[in-house]
Amino acid sequence: MISGVRTRLRPARITDRKKIYLWMAHSDVTPSMMGPPDYPDYPIPSWKEFCQEYAEHFFRPSGDGRGRNFVIIAGGEGVGTVGYDRCNRGKSSAVLDIWLSEEKYCGRGYGTDALNTLCRHLFDRYGIRHFYISPSSRNKRAAAAYTKAGFRQVAMSRRELEKEFGRGVNILDYCDNTVMKRVMKWRRSARPRRSVNPQEGRESWSGVRPQCQP
Repeated sequence: MISGVRTRLRPARITDRKKIYLWMAHSDVTPSMMGPPDYPDYPIPSWKEFCQEYAEHFFRPSGDGRGRNFVIIAGGEGVGTVGYDRCNRGKSSAVLDIWLSEEKYCGRGYGTDALNTLCRHLFDRYGIRHFYISPSSRNKRAAAAYTKAGFRQVAMSRRELEKEFGRGVNILDYCDNTVMKRVMKWRRSARPRRSVNPQEGRESWSGVRPQCQP
């Protein structure tokens, strides 16, 4: 479990997969992010389509450092999911996504805190510093939450996105995506040290404190 200020993040399990899909596609939050009438350009995915997009590794330890979902916990309840994909340690970058389970949990700061917590986790564990998220420009509430979490709008063409994430990779799901980016930076007085835990076989970074660079 990864602890934030208002939330905790629990690595999602394969048994969470259907629930996370229902939060996305069949909840009272769904109309605010996909499907007609407001988002005819982004149809609500079927269960099969969701499973193709969110393969099993997003819900298993095999996805660590590659692409992984987490259940956002607040007040002892699952209030949504946050995750990362396109994790590239060479470029120190990752793409994030998030949605909450019900409207009653929106506007409470859970999403902002979950994003902050995930960014710190990926920075501490993998040295990832560049985080991207791309909401529709129609989703003002999402953009406001991402701004509170330190994301800033950046101008990136499709060609630049392919250069960053690989040929044929596109994070623009809507006809009006806004690409937002957050950069974590080290304090100048600190020198990062990269190490590998011999028992767990994973990298970690020490001697640094992440800060948000707008």
